Amino acid sequence: MLPSLSRVLQLALVLSLSVGFVAWDSRVALAEDEEEDDGDDGGDDGAKDGGEDSEEGAEEEDPKDQPALTSGGLFTIKTYPIRELFRPLTITQGITQLRLGLGSDVSDKTAFQFFGVSLDAKYGYKDNFMLLGGFTSDYNFKGFSFNAGFEGAIAYDLFDIRLQANINRVAQIAAAEESGGTVVPTDFKAGAGTQFSVDLGFPFRYVATPAIAIVALETLISFDFNGVKRGNGGGTGTDVVSCFAVPGMGETLDPMNCTEDGTKPDLAPSLGISTNPIDVLSVVLFAQLQIRDFDTTNQFTIPATVRVQYSPNQKLDFGLEFKFLDLKPKDPDGEGALEAPQFFAQRFMNLFVQARY
Repeated sequence: MLPSLSRVLQLALVLSLSVGFVAWDSRVALAEDEEEDDGDDGGDDGAKDGGEDSEEGAEEEDPKDQPALTSGGLFTIKTYPIRELFRPLTITQGITQLRLGLGSDVSDKTAFQFFGVSLDAKYGYKDNFMLLGGFTSDYNFKGFSFNAGFEGAIAYDLFDIRLQANINRVAQIAAAEESGGTVVPTDFKAGAGTQFSVDLGFPFRYVATPAIAIVALETLISFDFNGVKRGNGGGTGTDVVSCFAVPGMGETLDPMNCTEDGTKPDLAPSLGISTNPIDVLSVVLFAQLQIRDFDTTNQFTIPATVRVQYSPNQKLDFGLEFKFLDLKPKDPDGEGALEAPQFFAQRFMNLFVQARY
């Protein structure tokens, strides 16, 4: 039994070594053949082109002739476009953008009496995914908003999804006076409470030409987790009266006793146009339809913004925003304790500087 077992082990060892040697020899031969093929191809191309390709290759490698994009189609901080319409919707991985703003109310009767500051941040977590955060205040910090979330590309540089958590407190009217037959706010106070909501948007940008683009849906819908009221929220008309109700529609608005925003979702689509007449200058006009609690009869406003931005280099932007708080047409025959101000009467101006690093 012992000699037979030894022979079997010896035979197995020989077969194993033989198979290993054949496999190794085949790999070496294959590698040598590939090297010879590469060498032959290079020699033939060089002989046929007579060295012209090498000269063209040297020209193509000149950094001055290279496009601003990286090999992956993404901008770096050094090649970030000055022209805003060429900038991607989501910031490239590793780039941080901070925006600091200082604003003032420039409405009728209250111009430059109330101020606010804002700070917004964007960070490129991945090339097609960025983190968002910010703080905004107005009316001498009587109103404020904190937000944090993310934005990711569904179709890169065309269509994104944005989700943000938002904690805010609105500034409420503290006093008003009669002006030319219209009652306008003259003082504001801190709201009765804060509201927590989650905002969903699908930012979209279609660049029709290097100078014109359509932008839309930075916000679409807001899911409120609690309501905010002034007084008991009942007003003096029906059981629930919105603070944004249109007077003359069967309701008498009491600004100190109305519903600021209920717990139902709010619809808030946005639409605008962005223009770049020259590289360093961009102008953006956009409006938003805010329908609180999905009540199109009483609880909707139409804020609009005009933004002018100057970009001296890849890392800095300076700008001015002019906001109209509500462009909704007014009812001239409306009656109520607080009739909404005239068209264009409520305005807010904001100066900002934006930096990337």
